[in-house]
Amino acid sequence: MTTAAPPVIAAARRPMMGGEVSAHATGEVGHAALDAVLDRLEAWASRLTRFDPASELMRLNGAASSRVRVGPTLTAVLDWARAAEGLTDGLVDVAMLDARLAAEAGTSSPPPLTASRRWSIDRGPRASTVRREPGVRFDLDGVAKGWLADRALAIAPGRSALVDADGDVALRCADGDTWGMGIADPRVPDGLLGILQFHAGDAPMRLGVATSGTSVHRWMHAEGAAHHLIDPRTWRPATTDVVQATVVASSAREAEVLAKTAVIAGTDRAFTLLDRPGVLGVLILTERGQLRATPEMLRWLA
Repeated sequence: MTTAAPPVIAAARRPMMGGEVSAHATGEVGHAALDAVLDRLEAWASRLTRFDPASELMRLNGAASSRVRVGPTLTAVLDWARAAEGLTDGLVDVAMLDARLAAEAGTSSPPPLTASRRWSIDRGPRASTVRREPGVRFDLDGVAKGWLADRALAIAPGRSALVDADGDVALRCADGDTWGMGIADPRVPDGLLGILQFHAGDAPMRLGVATSGTSVHRWMHAEGAAHHLIDPRTWRPATTDVVQATVVASSAREAEVLAKTAVIAGTDRAFTLLDRPGVLGVLILTERGQLRATPEMLRWLA
């Protein structure tokens, strides 16, 4: 997802989480202040990544015990992951790392189990305890990115601000400011499906935008193509007629999990599942090349 912003703006960017993360703000804001926001975001992200064996997430995944103590950042994201599972009728499940790795490698994955039976978290005043069945390993990936975007926006300075956590965007917009961003067309290099524009009214606006699809993390194997969006009902890449979904919601974390849900569910269920408070617009690209949008999405499309 590409982003654009009002004329008077400060920005900071850096490689992170397998892509690029950026923070933008309007008003009397220096680059050092936005670099500080990215420093905090990077510190949080370092606890949640599966690509660093020393991260707190990977220490949890590698622990032999069925009960593991975890710190407040990982606790907060796992709490959100459990809420996201309920929000999406179980279509978002972070306890499927082995299924994701099997999709990448082109191998079979173990049969699925109901997520609520496989892990839980007991909160404590200083630390929490994750309880899990043998073999359960977590992949926070996009769930963490949406959470991180919201968390970073909460500490971002400026009149208006935007945090882009590798495609999961959290923004606030003051009266008189405008944020714009393009929705990438996965069929055309550098092409756009549309441009979103956000203008605040009498009150400041805060929302999130996320795009999910089957065309970004994709692998070719002897059996055919595989992608990273795993259906928890089968523990295999979702069979779906949705190529890409973009969701505007009241937060980046909600937008991320709901965009993923729309892709996994397919068009027959997506619009029903996303017809709920907090969803401010949906745009879906189908495998037949059709663009389908909710009426609310037309408010944001330029």
